[in-house]
Amino acid sequence: MTVPSSVRRGATLSAAVLVGTLLPVLSLPAAQADPGCTTEAAPPGELPLPLPLPAPIGPGDRCDDSEAPVTSSVSAVPAANTAGFIARDSVTFTFTGAHTDADADPIAFECQFFNTPEAPADDDWTPCASPQTYSDLEDTRRQLGGVETPYTFRVRAYDAADRGIDATSPTNLLLGTGGAETDLPDTDQTPEETSFKVDTQRPVASIFNTPFDRLTPERPMITTDSPTLRINGNEPALVFDCDIDGRAVPCRDDNVTFPDLGPGTQTLSVSVTDRAGNTSAAPVTTTFTVPEDLVAPGRRWKTRASRQAFGGDYLEASAYKTKLTVAGVDVREVRLLATTGPKSGKLKYKTPGGAWRKVRLGGKTTKRGQVVVVRNEQSAPFTGKIAFRVMSRGKPVQLDAIMLR
Repeated sequence: MTVPSSVRRGATLSAAVLVGTLLPVLSLPAAQADPGCTTEAAPPGELPLPLPLPAPIGPGDRCDDSEAPVTSSVSAVPAANTAGFIARDSVTFTFTGAHTDADADPIAFECQFFNTPEAPADDDWTPCASPQTYSDLEDTRRQLGGVETPYTFRVRAYDAADRGIDATSPTNLLLGTGGAETDLPDTDQTPEETSFKVDTQRPVASIFNTPFDRLTPERPMITTDSPTLRINGNEPALVFDCDIDGRAVPCRDDNVTFPDLGPGTQTLSVSVTDRAGNTSAAPVTTTFTVPEDLVAPGRRWKTRASRQAFGGDYLEASAYKTKLTVAGVDVREVRLLATTGPKSGKLKYKTPGGAWRKVRLGGKTTKRGQVVVVRNEQSAPFTGKIAFRVMSRGKPVQLDAIMLR
């Protein structure tokens, strides 16, 4: 079949027009990375033909956005205290990101949250959004070597539009040209990070070697005005809060001496607060009665110094009918701290309206600071003065302290 010359001339002319149109496109150099680039999406291109051709057939003009967004303003609720602890099993983080240039692309975030000695791999990030909450957290526990591994939260911002684009990919598919020379990271390379430990358990305090009294176990009498008790807690680095009948007294996790206590029944209360700020659900207590130190009423009673005696001294008298009185209110029980033994003198006592009765100071061996029960708790109460009288000659009566209760 012979093609008419006029048709051939038209086809040749059309081909020439097409080639002439494509030559400028095919000869364009690849675009260079642009420090001022704010988006890596290639603008659509058109060829000067009756029908437009969609991108990426157009001219190569892709650029590389060299400024990744930055992560900022990370905060946690609850915030860790100065010791790095929170006292709840959930925490919520809020965070923001921002472009440092005129970029208007949307910003997205990725997070890491872990409680392991080793951090997750660099490619192990999870998409997240502010606010981000983590719940049902287990308390931080001491691991091998006594190390407490904290929880760590990391967050990084990224350009949500640019990160899915390889800036070096060509915009001109015919020649494979038009891509940027580089594809710098579109993700913040310096994530924000915060760490904390979790402790949701209330601590518990303990008092060891509490006073014991076989006669009145629930209200023991102690034989010193400066008792030493062992105070302890079930967690490390506890802060101790102690008081005796509402009066604050210093204490710590150790053997603690409470010096120069006044006479009467008193209660020691101990609470503890841990590093997370948790406080004992209830204080631990112990109640005891402190005797009253005896003071010489006159010259017939001599004051003898002794480091082993209650209050550092005791009274001594050996003259017949030497008297000593002590006042009390609604008193049933009376005890003395005294020296007992074969060399001790005789002593009697009398309550208001009562008769003189014997105080037993005898014994096979001499013992100082012994508890001598004068009246027990089942005795009838009295208010007024109880009188003591030496009823021997030459043998000393040594009295250290008295308990009226």
